[in-house]
Amino acid sequence: MLNRTTRKIALVTGLSLALALPSLSWADFAAGQQAFRNGDYETALREYREDGGAQACYRIGTLYDNGFGVPENKQEALKWYHKAADLGLDQAQHRIGEMYDNGRGVEENPVTALSWYLKAAEQGMAIAQFKVGDMYYTGKGVKQDVALGVKWLQQAAKMGNIRAQYEIATMYETGRELKKDISEAAKWYLRAAEQGHSRAQYTIALLFLKGEGVRQDRAEAVKWLRKAAEGGHTKAQMDLASLSQ
Repeated sequence: MLNRTTRKIALVTGLSLALALPSLSWADFAAGQQAFRNGDYETALREYREDGGAQACYRIGTLYDNGFGVPENKQEALKWYHKAADLGLDQAQHRIGEMYDNGRGVEENPVTALSWYLKAAEQGMAIAQFKVGDMYYTGKGVKQDVALGVKWLQQAAKMGNIRAQYEIATMYETGRELKKDISEAAKWYLRAAEQGHSRAQYTIALLFLKGEGVRQDRAEAVKWLRKAAEGGHTKAQMDLASLSQ
């Protein structure tokens, strides 16, 4: 009877500890984040190490990558990014891709870069999808495949990547790679414009001014010209001045 009771207590205790472990781990990560925000990188590093999860490993990588609280060490950063990437973290997969893409801390290798970008892209990371699309489109690190490149660019655009939205818009406007469709072009220019893309803001302004792909609307055109001008777009500044005369 005593042994049975002891086993029950041990089982309950074990289950309680198992259930508590995720929250304890999260507490370590949260403490690390707070320490990082306070500029206490030594404590942040310790808390991240105690956590050991994907995000924590990624954060350790960024500490070494940028020399926060430790000597800058790209190889050590890469080691921790790999730990996070192996745990499935798309941010880490993308970061490794960037390092190989730009030759930052490692020898430049577009083939390896693409393989890591693909891992993040397949998880739905928009910036990684854009980079995969761009690499297939231009043939960087892979045999050029324009159709596949466009497919990835479209996916990135749908996921909100501003650069992909602009590229897809220009394809629809010009009929390059996609069937010419000014209404579709306007839709994607507008999405990029709403995110602050000054060239998209300028182009959508012209479309509103001419009534191409959208209803003609001078007030809307002026609004977007003003936004583009504020973003430093020279032609928008000139056109805005002309319209104001």
